Amino acid sequence: MSLAGAQIPVEMVESWLAASRRPYFGVAQVMPVYLSMHGFENLAAGNADLACTDRLMTRRELESFGGRGVAGRRVAFYGYGLYVNAANPVDSIFSRHLKMVFQRRIQDWADLAGPKIDNFAGPIKLYGPQKGTRAGQALAPLAKIWVADATWQELDTDEQIVQAVAADPLALGFASIGFDHGVRYLGLRMDRTDRPAFPSIEEIENERYGLAKMIYVYYLDPPTPAVQAVLDYLASEPGRRAIESTGVWAVAPERAAAPSPR
Repeated sequence: MSLAGAQIPVEMVESWLAASRRPYFGVAQVMPVYLSMHGFENLAAGNADLACTDRLMTRRELESFGGRGVAGRRVAFYGYGLYVNAANPVDSIFSRHLKMVFQRRIQDWADLAGPKIDNFAGPIKLYGPQKGTRAGQALAPLAKIWVADATWQELDTDEQIVQAVAADPLALGFASIGFDHGVRYLGLRMDRTDRPAFPSIEEIENERYGLAKMIYVYYLDPPTPAVQAVLDYLASEPGRRAIESTGVWAVAPERAAAPSPR
């Protein structure tokens, strides 16, 4: 089974297939493994069996298949939530302001609350993952740090981050989604006037929530027997266990079909 596409999706799909013992999948990566476009190009050229991507195929990319059938499936998603204390009255944050918070250019809740929320002020206390983790590497570009120390207090686990937020009304935590017990999510607005997006499956599927990625696999349709075996495995209970063992969420089979290229 040859895989091409974006680095994280390719590596994740490879690890999920490696966990299977029956059937057994021999897997090879088709270089370059860097961007989703490389997956679509190699699939169209016949160099790869599966394109593993973190975005939908475009109409222009579909045209490169010359009328051949191609289909895609949502397999899994991963992402991060912005967690605040239940007593925090701020409902959402503009994505540009979020960057400024983690760059420490905005340091007080009063600057985010604005005039509509009276009497809420104090230093924003940032909690997040260790910088060297996958989550830390996702957060580092927001803070514009690569070599410098983290701008947030680093904790070892998502649970510790959320516990710190639950104990501190002035806290803002960055952790994997799915830990919103005793705390709540802070909404994210990609444009200043947008309605806030939250890390629900619907918002992630619609690509409205900017801190999450859907992982897709694309293949020529109808699939070969080998590709069909991969699709069946990823939708099976062993496949779902392999997916969730890597810290991401499996997509339910009834939601798996990828939308048409746009």
